[in-house]
Amino acid sequence: MTGRIDVDDRNNETREPAIHSMSTTPELPTETDVVVIGGGVIGTSIAYFLTTEADREVTLLEKDAIGAGSTGDSSAIIRRHYGEKERYTRLADWSYRFYSRFEEEVGEPIAFERNRRVTFAAEGTETADYAENGREILERLDRPVSRYEGAAMEREFPMFDLEEFDFAVSDDDAAYSDGTDVASGFARAVQDAGGTVVTGVAVEGFDVEDDTVTAVETTDGSVECETAVLAAGPWTPRLAAELDVDVPITPSRERVILLDPSEEYLERHPDVLPTAGLPGGYYARSEFGGGALIATHHSGETCDPDDYRNTPDQETLLELHATLSEYVPGLEDAGVQGRYSGVYSNTPDHDFILDECGPAGCYLACGFSGHGFKHAPAIGRLMTDLIEDGRSELTDLEFFSLSRFADDDGGHGGGIEF
Repeated sequence: MTGRIDVDDRNNETREPAIHSMSTTPELPTETDVVVIGGGVIGTSIAYFLTTEADREVTLLEKDAIGAGSTGDSSAIIRRHYGEKERYTRLADWSYRFYSRFEEEVGEPIAFERNRRVTFAAEGTETADYAENGREILERLDRPVSRYEGAAMEREFPMFDLEEFDFAVSDDDAAYSDGTDVASGFARAVQDAGGTVVTGVAVEGFDVEDDTVTAVETTDGSVECETAVLAAGPWTPRLAAELDVDVPITPSRERVILLDPSEEYLERHPDVLPTAGLPGGYYARSEFGGGALIATHHSGETCDPDDYRNTPDQETLLELHATLSEYVPGLEDAGVQGRYSGVYSNTPDHDFILDECGPAGCYLACGFSGHGFKHAPAIGRLMTDLIEDGRSELTDLEFFSLSRFADDDGGHGGGIEF
């Protein structure tokens, strides 16, 4: 998600990630090997892996501050269960293991709060198939997963009203973090490894000679380069259009409410609640400091990432609160601690775009459709592999090619679920 939060709308005192400041922003270099555009968790991850594992001089450009876009508003859920989508399960698993040892790998501490991700389902539904397929894949990969039904399900999840569900599948080692915390950690590691991170500088265009990118034009001047990586979330299509590349991304406005559970609720449920998808296209999870979060997922409300209503309207507030109250009755008296809106960058099939396209040296990493944070470390690794070798052992990169939309506007069809 993306969108700036007013202090009055989102009480930062409830959040307990380890926030660190960036070092002084250096001057814009006149030349570099690679320019990575976008200072969110995707761009910083790509810059980190290119700086530490490739023999490349890397410059990361961010028009605002690190983590200021989608990353700053991300729910930062870390989990492995992806239904029948084993490709995504494996990438999420790689990222999960990286996140769980982030300080050891990157040299920077991050918030990492374990919180089971549970799927509640009624037999004979698509959700039941999703839950069971994901469970089978996790069991085959020997990852912690559990299935509960009947009285056992009610004992495990006493805060939920489970009347309409027959069973639950729990991704037992799931967690959540803080998007800005992680992006800042990656960015500082880029600097420590010799890369350059420049904030407050916007990209205005590109120089192309002989169908090859030769420079990135910014508000502070030109940077000669051999490679440009466009990883600017919902702004990526605008940048790509400067290179005559059409990127099919539709931004959607998603709404989030932060709740303050009552003391009585916290006494009964000190873990607050697991991460869970809820009927109606919502999800909820615990929040740092004993709070609860509920949000929309693929709302379908399109928006301009530079001009949209940041604060959810009263109708949406009531709708979200009513949904959580129906399925977690003990939270119906919870206070509203904060509220904000953000943006997903949706592809037609909700699958990622990771590709080299347009002039030589132009790469895209975008279209994460609300799933970017979970996969960010793997995406950094994949894009480094793509730039260095044109392939990766982690997955078949052809699946994520932009060219899939040339054959069919819907791409793969369907799409990954929450």
